Amino acid sequence: MCLNQAMNALTGVLSDLDRVLLSAEDIRARISSMAAQIERDYAGKLITVVALMDGALFFVADLLRQIDLPIRLVTLGASSYHGGTHSTGQVKLQWPTGVTLADQDILLLDDILDTGLTLAALHQRLQAEKPASLRTGVLLNKKRQRTQDCQLDYCGFEIADEFVVGYGMDYQGRFRNLPCIGILRP
Repeated sequence: MCLNQAMNALTGVLSDLDRVLLSAEDIRARISSMAAQIERDYAGKLITVVALMDGALFFVADLLRQIDLPIRLVTLGASSYHGGTHSTGQVKLQWPTGVTLADQDILLLDDILDTGLTLAALHQRLQAEKPASLRTGVLLNKKRQRTQDCQLDYCGFEIADEFVVGYGMDYQGRFRNLPCIGILRP
């Protein structure tokens, strides 16, 4: 696919958005400052990053490339949306076999804090591993009532209670590749 075709395809996908909430430049700048804070907080340590896939893929990749510390990466599958635009209230965890996290400095990363169900379930599961420390970071924090309390140490942006896509977040498998974060047209 040539560059013009790729740009036309992206323009078509962007037309599915009602509006852009966060530009690629906004996201890059905020991730850079988050990386600097994490680097200060974990200075001299090996960080075990536990990343939730698939939504956090872009966020985690961009963030970790800016942290100049040794990092061990563990990816997990977790979801409470199951293809819709609202949480189902049930968290499905896909824990990798053979992974032990005892006595490690863990940084749990996700794309978005919404109901709190997924992060609370993972936080509880990770605490059972008896880590040396456990901190949590998200790119987006929705301003809404939580069904579960959640520890949050790093946050990129606070947003309204709207369903967002782009920069890794999807609707039925689409829109993950958008460089921005936006709201779909109704």
